[in-house]
Amino acid sequence: MAFERPNSDQVDPGDSSETGLRGRKKARRRQEILDAAGHLFAVNGFDATTLADIAQETGVSPPTVSNYFGSKENILSALIFEGAERERTNHMNLPRETGQPFAEVLGAFLVDLTAKTMQIAGKRVWRYAEAANIRRPQSEFERQFTNSDQELRKLIGTFMSDYDMVLRNGTAPDPDVLSRLFYDTWTMCYFSYIKNDAMTFDTHRAEVMQAITALVALVFDDGFAATSPLKRTKEAR
Repeated sequence: MAFERPNSDQVDPGDSSETGLRGRKKARRRQEILDAAGHLFAVNGFDATTLADIAQETGVSPPTVSNYFGSKENILSALIFEGAERERTNHMNLPRETGQPFAEVLGAFLVDLTAKTMQIAGKRVWRYAEAANIRRPQSEFERQFTNSDQELRKLIGTFMSDYDMVLRNGTAPDPDVLSRLFYDTWTMCYFSYIKNDAMTFDTHRAEVMQAITALVALVFDDGFAATSPLKRTKEAR
């Protein structure tokens, strides 16, 4: 199995050579293929799904699917990495809540990350992606996976750095260190969730909130933790 970067001429609806109606139709068809593949991967599993299955689900021919993506592996890459990038952008624009416990603010942010991740692909697909990342060291897929993780940590760090955080010792924290700490905490809950098909989202939410509440109480000054004050520069925006 080889994970490769899809041909940009085939898959980029924003390419300058694709304009007007034709470009929009190609972008729409490409997304239809991704949606169909995501559904089939979740229902039948990645290995049991063929390009012909994806083509039939989309209502196109197998060569059309191949023309857009080249391989089933490239479809998986596009499905999860493009989806992750899109949701990170959406998350960056979420409002920053204040006047309530920081554990609730940050916990809700992280729970929403899980919800958006599940909108990209189901548990079964993410389990396969995690396994593929482990099985394919130094591959393009592994590089994209690592980059996606790094960007997610940055997103958490950016969110947290908008708050006027104070540690228990009265000093200002290093946002990068904190983002790694809280990312790792969320990740443990997330892995527990995707590996257990019987676990409900409500159970996952409760686990995340419990873990984040305990960590916030351990790390932050009580005054900050109780009210989540924003930095003045953020309040002025």
